[in-house]
Amino acid sequence: MSYLTDEEKAERIKQWWANNGMAIVAGLVLGVGGLFGWNWWSDREESRAQVASEMYQALQVAGQTGQTDRALELADAVIEQGRGTPYRALAWVYRADVAIAQDDTDTAIDALQAARDAAPDRGYREMLTLRLARQMILAERLDDADATLADVRSDAFTGLKRELEGDLARARGDRERAREHYEAALDAGHSPEYLRLKYEELSV
Repeated sequence: MSYLTDEEKAERIKQWWANNGMAIVAGLVLGVGGLFGWNWWSDREESRAQVASEMYQALQVAGQTGQTDRALELADAVIEQGRGTPYRALAWVYRADVAIAQDDTDTAIDALQAARDAAPDRGYREMLTLRLARQMILAERLDDADATLADVRSDAFTGLKRELEGDLARARGDRERAREHYEAALDAGHSPEYLRLKYEELSV
């Protein structure tokens, strides 16, 4: 049971507030400030993604209508302004596709490396890694291709990885090893017609 008078109780409350009030106010300010900061950051990221999306759509239209120079300008804009969005990787892929169409393998490799680095998730990153390895094989950068393929670990890409390992072995002149990789790719359920043709050619 408390025997404090009302005046004593009031004095204790006043003293407690003097000791702790600033911390409470600071906590409230930080909490509210953090909430507004989070909302500002979220709105900013959403706005950035929206702008990148619109620019990427314009890029696609320009590319599909033969305006390659304009599409490349838009790709550069997406790469610069779309940081933290999946559209940045897609813009790099477009740059790679243009380079491949122009038989500029080195530029395609650089673009695919950048696309892979900007990929938003593991699955897309490994898919781009496989595309990168294919271009490295075409450029006869065989050791680079070998190291790049080692980064692909997802079971979903086993068949395609085995096919590219076959292409790599074939580029090195090891036909038997290439045939084994092609067979493993087929056994993994990866069986496009051109893979069967490559396998059958080495089985003769």
